[in-house]
Amino acid sequence: MKFFKEKLRIRVILTRFSWPVVGATCYFILAAMTIWMTSNGRNPATVWPADAVILALLLIHPQNKWPTLVLAGWVANFLANGMVRGWAAGYLLYGAINMSQVVIVAWFIGIRQLRHGLLENASSVGRFILWGGLIAPLIGSLLGSLVAMSIYGQPFGASFERWFASNALGFLVATPFFTAVFDGSFVRDFQSRTIPQRRETLTLLGGYAALAVFVLNQSRLPLLFVPVSALVLLSFRIGRLGTQIAVVISAIAGMAATNHSVGPFSLIPGDTFVNSVFYQFYLAVLLATALPVAAIVSSRSETLTRFAEREETLRQIMAHSSDGILSLDAKGICRWAGGPLEQLIGLDAESLTGRTLHDLPIHDKDVFIAMDFAATSERGAPQIVELRPILRPDVTLEALISPMQREGVSIGTVVTLHNISVRKANELSLTQRAYIDDLTGIYNRAGFYEQLDAMLAKAQHPLSLVLIDIDHFKTINDTHGHLVGDGILCEIARRLAAEARNIDVIGRIGGDEFAIMMCNDALTSRTACERILQAVSNKVILAANGKEVLTSISCGIAEFRPGWSRRQLFEAADTALYAVKQNGRNGARVAA
Repeated sequence: MKFFKEKLRIRVILTRFSWPVVGATCYFILAAMTIWMTSNGRNPATVWPADAVILALLLIHPQNKWPTLVLAGWVANFLANGMVRGWAAGYLLYGAINMSQVVIVAWFIGIRQLRHGLLENASSVGRFILWGGLIAPLIGSLLGSLVAMSIYGQPFGASFERWFASNALGFLVATPFFTAVFDGSFVRDFQSRTIPQRRETLTLLGGYAALAVFVLNQSRLPLLFVPVSALVLLSFRIGRLGTQIAVVISAIAGMAATNHSVGPFSLIPGDTFVNSVFYQFYLAVLLATALPVAAIVSSRSETLTRFAEREETLRQIMAHSSDGILSLDAKGICRWAGGPLEQLIGLDAESLTGRTLHDLPIHDKDVFIAMDFAATSERGAPQIVELRPILRPDVTLEALISPMQREGVSIGTVVTLHNISVRKANELSLTQRAYIDDLTGIYNRAGFYEQLDAMLAKAQHPLSLVLIDIDHFKTINDTHGHLVGDGILCEIARRLAAEARNIDVIGRIGGDEFAIMMCNDALTSRTACERILQAVSNKVILAANGKEVLTSISCGIAEFRPGWSRRQLFEAADTALYAVKQNGRNGARVAA
């Protein structure tokens, strides 16, 4: 157990110090090589990429790890200067200045950029150039030049110019590259590509390296524009990370050529310092061209990728969704469709795309009214409409119409179709239960009144109300029991329905009271009632206990008069029914 605890402690220590060791090693190698290749031992180097190593590590680590990483960079800086230039206490100040620059850049861009990357978009590139290519190098070059002047007697102006250019270019060239190396972006990007894409990437980078080496190591032809143009094309083909590698290739090739006094920069009159200044300017132009282009291309590429992923996600969701969606542009043309549309409206998504709203099989004037209202309303409020598709009349749909607006202008509409057939059937069932008599299956009082009011409201032909009572029904109940009484009620309702027409409305409005609303005048309705009287009184209704049960009915008839209310119509029919009962029952009478 003790062994495992010790092993775990060692692993924690190694993990804690692994990145500082990596940073210090990379920093030392880069710093030593840069000083040896581009400096005379006292003046600043032409390009200083070593600080970018520590900056990249700060950007990908939390702030509580920064002190160890900065200390590792400081130590590596001192060792590189001492071993190449010779040991001097002033190099401690150089290291402090370099690390101060790194911390300034990391502090002002790290917190914001870690989520999106240094070259995610034009805004992030601008912020990176501001702090990494201008402000931090300006502060560092001012302090470094003062140290170089006071300790080594270097001219302030030349030292300032060289320090600023070398540190700014070092940050801009190398920081994106090392950040992508340390956070694994290069590996992930390469692994995400197909085998043909990997071959293409390697081929393009290899070709660009050969081109850059050739152009920057020959002085016969003015070809400095070629790497710039090739780098732009490379950005479009292999993206941001490939561009970062290509920029580093250009920087290395140009630095090596310039310091060996070969290539196009050697043609410029002056010493190596003058040539390096022009090289720095060229590299700055290369960066100013490549970084924004890479950021824009990357931003658009990643946006398209996210859009494709979201579209695929939406497609998968819609493939398993019970709802259908139609996306219409401002002209009412269907641009996108998804979901089980063939089940809902009778056509699949492919058949709907490109059709105008008037051509879609959801013709319903309420849909057009709702769409116009939604599009013209101040806030573009969604509207809900129920409809029955032309090709699927057995389906009831609920259409949620949601307008799309940009700066207050309608740019289209999204229509979500939800199948509510089951819900409507349940609502109809509940409605029927509320308006249908449980025993007889015809309308109850509430249902009959609703139908009656509707007929009276739009009466365009004669209407007559017939009130019907079963004669001596109480005696039948007392003699034969309520079960027999219920059977008689059901049979009376059946015979009334058999003798009435489909356009007539029949209801049970009381215990043994029925009503029929006939679409006839009073005399025609009386003839129909006499036929009903015979159908009831001349036939045995029920056999109970071996006995035949006979009964009869009484009918009171009243014809609807313009201006009458439902109450007046009932009073007239009830008066006629009372007169029938007073005169012996089993008859029909029309109200006077």
